[in-house]
Amino acid sequence: MKRIHIYTAIIMLMMPVLAGAQALKGSYFLDNSMNRHRMNPAFTPRANYFQLAGIGNLGIGTVTNLDIPTFFYPQNGQLLNFLHKDVSVDQFSKALPQHPHLDADLNTTLLSFGFFTKRKSYWTFDLDMRVMADVDLPRDLFMLLKKGAATSGESFNVGNVNAYASGAVQAALGYSRDIIKGLRAGVKARFIAPVAYMGLNLENVRLTTGRDKWNVSTEGYAHAAMLGLDLSLPEGETMPDFGFNPDRMLSEGVLAGWGYSFDLGVEYKYEMEGAFNGFTVSAAVTDLGQIFYSKDAVHSFSSQGSVDWVGFQDISMNNTDFEAALDDLASSAEDLLNLEEMKSESSLMTSSMPRLYAGVEVPFLWNTMSVGLLYSARFSHSYARHELTASYNLKPCKWFGLGLNWSFLNTMQTLGWIIEFTPKVGPTFYIGGDYLPVSFARAPLLDKWAGKEMMESMGLDGWYLPMSLRLNLNFGIAFTLGSKYGR
Repeated sequence: MKRIHIYTAIIMLMMPVLAGAQALKGSYFLDNSMNRHRMNPAFTPRANYFQLAGIGNLGIGTVTNLDIPTFFYPQNGQLLNFLHKDVSVDQFSKALPQHPHLDADLNTTLLSFGFFTKRKSYWTFDLDMRVMADVDLPRDLFMLLKKGAATSGESFNVGNVNAYASGAVQAALGYSRDIIKGLRAGVKARFIAPVAYMGLNLENVRLTTGRDKWNVSTEGYAHAAMLGLDLSLPEGETMPDFGFNPDRMLSEGVLAGWGYSFDLGVEYKYEMEGAFNGFTVSAAVTDLGQIFYSKDAVHSFSSQGSVDWVGFQDISMNNTDFEAALDDLASSAEDLLNLEEMKSESSLMTSSMPRLYAGVEVPFLWNTMSVGLLYSARFSHSYARHELTASYNLKPCKWFGLGLNWSFLNTMQTLGWIIEFTPKVGPTFYIGGDYLPVSFARAPLLDKWAGKEMMESMGLDGWYLPMSLRLNLNFGIAFTLGSKYGR
């Protein structure tokens, strides 16, 4: 069973995770979108609305800058993995991003509503359940896997290996209003009720290279916070046993601590004569705050281990050597962590992981169409993830909007789209995705695993893989109630 835990941890570190987006980036420039105030609290729709649990905002996808071309290379009609001897170290190094990361942010709406008051002031309330995962992996860790013990006399910096996951319920109250003509500002205050948290940080990872093997030693820490969670480290073992007592969790109030965060945003519309009236600039920072976990719910461990490892040497994913190599990696990972329990003397404080948005929108043809450029950033515990999204927006009438966008920077180029029906009174509906792959590669490897017959029946010569691992699909329903203060 312990081996299963180790394999699971490795897979989580090496593969992208499922995620639902907070709000589609494609909705940022659609004026009447019900959810875009989640990216900028200054934004408002044109009517009062409410959303209910289960149908308000649903999504699934993957978020990472580790794409298929990083690990698989088409050569001579085959798709070779990065460990293959015919894939050179230089070829893999050029494909590997500078700061590899895997992120997830699943935000499910339990209740949300918004309404106008006098002078076009707008209030929002959101009750959400949010699960976040964040993994930062140093670039040289992958180079170590590729090179193995084939060379000597090299040093690798694989410190700052971070992996975090948390779950919480959040309640947010937002307010926006016009400040002066054309300028609108908004603020949102959020109370965070954390339920669970797990984090691993290896601050120092020292490598001593040799021709036959590598010596790897680590120093770091691990934390877990959850009422009812029992983590005990058996004598002589390096990995803790997991236990959970739901009665204790319920009797002590479920919550593992408390936290807060703020969203701040502004929007300025330039009024001018002609077809370009409504040129808009906007900016916002969201999730700016902290979370505190009670010391009674926190389990802390120090990590200090050392292991000799020969690395992956000419391993093919088509034979049993790959399974043996993974087993060796799992055993090494267990010895490398070598956890030792520490007593928690105080509460644990973490960041709420801020986000930054800045957009420019240029309307034309009397605001029936526009083009926009959105910069977005997500600040993790180690690095910031940056992205640019160019958007074309079609708004022929107030109750319908269509957006097409192209995301780039820190990821492969991907296509996004969104369709929204937003009447002033009645049900509204949206569906879309920010990351749809635009290029695919033939994958003969999958012909053996999944069978070629089904794809041939569809008129294809076999299986294909999307080049980008960023995929998502979001949809939701809201109900608008109209407003004399709406636009």
